[in-house]
Amino acid sequence: MTYSISMFSVNRDMSKNAQYGILNSNTELNSVDFSGIDLQGIDLSGKSFTGCSFAHAVFQDVKMDGCRFRMCFFDFARFTRCSLKESDIQFSSFGGVHITDSSFENSDLLHDSFNGLLAGNTSFNDSDLYNSRFVMATLKDTSFQNCNLKKTMFCQTTREKVSFKSSNTREAIFSKGESPE
Repeated sequence: MTYSISMFSVNRDMSKNAQYGILNSNTELNSVDFSGIDLQGIDLSGKSFTGCSFAHAVFQDVKMDGCRFRMCFFDFARFTRCSLKESDIQFSSFGGVHITDSSFENSDLLHDSFNGLLAGNTSFNDSDLYNSRFVMATLKDTSFQNCNLKKTMFCQTTREKVSFKSSNTREAIFSKGESPE
């Protein structure tokens, strides 16, 4: 089932119970404002989201494997112990997001903005990050092993225990004086 409203229309008056109902009963969601929603222990795997906002949302122990996101906004959201494996996320914004103990492994993360990201113990292994941005991000114990990093930007990032093993770092963009090592 598909739930859709006009692109970027405001539906902030929708109750949290209505939002949870929409999430649970639909596989395709278009232009829904889930800003500030608190999701814990829920399985959203395989769902498709277009033009949805999850700004300031909290995701804890949420499984989103195989999800499709297009032009979605996760700005200032928090992800803790979440799985987004084999997801297809394009043209989306994760500005100022906190991600801890989570995985985006085997995902297509194309043209996404992770600017200002705070990531700890997070894996992007075996993912395609073509033309994504990690500007002024803080990455700790984060892994980008065997990733496509062509045109991926890592500028003014703080990195501690970050692995780029077997990734094409020569095609990534680092700030002057920064290196992937």
